[in-house]
Amino acid sequence: MGSLFLSGGGDRKNTEKFDEEFRRQIGQAKPLLYIPIAMDGEIPYADCLQWMRDVFHPLGIRDIVMWTDLHRKSAADLQQFPGVYIGGGNTFHLLNEMRNSGFDAVLEEYIKGGGVVYGGSAGAIILGSNIMTSAHLDDNRVGVHDFAGLDVLDGLAVWCHYEDENDEMIRRYIEDFDAPVIALPEESGAYFQDGHIKVTGTKSAYLFIGDDKVELQPGEAFNFSGDGDYDAQAIVGDKKPFNDAVGHMQSIEGYPAAGDYRNLETIPKALQVGGYLFVGLAVILFVSIVVAGWVLQ
Repeated sequence: MGSLFLSGGGDRKNTEKFDEEFRRQIGQAKPLLYIPIAMDGEIPYADCLQWMRDVFHPLGIRDIVMWTDLHRKSAADLQQFPGVYIGGGNTFHLLNEMRNSGFDAVLEEYIKGGGVVYGGSAGAIILGSNIMTSAHLDDNRVGVHDFAGLDVLDGLAVWCHYEDENDEMIRRYIEDFDAPVIALPEESGAYFQDGHIKVTGTKSAYLFIGDDKVELQPGEAFNFSGDGDYDAQAIVGDKKPFNDAVGHMQSIEGYPAAGDYRNLETIPKALQVGGYLFVGLAVILFVSIVVAGWVLQ
């Protein structure tokens, strides 16, 4: 599986640290592919390309190729690029163009083959499980009826341009679509590979599962998919409660504390047995005292 950069959006100053991480990943020797399709009808493509040059030329990436037509493209065509940058704009239009051209399948093949993809705002949202996380910002002017994204993030949906006041909308989304959400402010981004997520930027990202909200601070990493019983489906489905998932996350890669959640399975077996014996002895002692008092009456 390839590497995925998910940006919360914003201007070049907001994404500066995240863009530097992307440049380090792909290098400077080969051209970067830029797909501005989400901006169709909003900003001229020439202006979009100039914006990309303003962002990446100072970082050493001077050769940028722009595709404005995704028809008749193949995974082989993508192999010439060390990275693909999918820009922001209207998420519904972007997904519609990718499906109609067949480029969604091409991009999935590129990612599965180890390709590097940067999604900015709408470009990040389409990589998730469902694009309705953009419904409060984008108009579905193209009449998309199937809101499933490419779903290459182990079941996560992506919420960009996140602000605290979005929490209620995110919880309603989770009720409607039964999927976890990673919420990214404009000053934040997340690097995703093989179930591992690392937050980059100057602001925290947030993971929403059910009614729970967990802060993910910049520089912190965790394994979303886990292993064994703690795979992605166990975390996002109904096989394990979220408290168990958080307990597991806390035991790996310095995952940040999330309240007083604890998972019994993370406690050493000896301590589990000792705890059971202590509780048992306490119950026996209590019963003995009660019986002795009754006999002495």
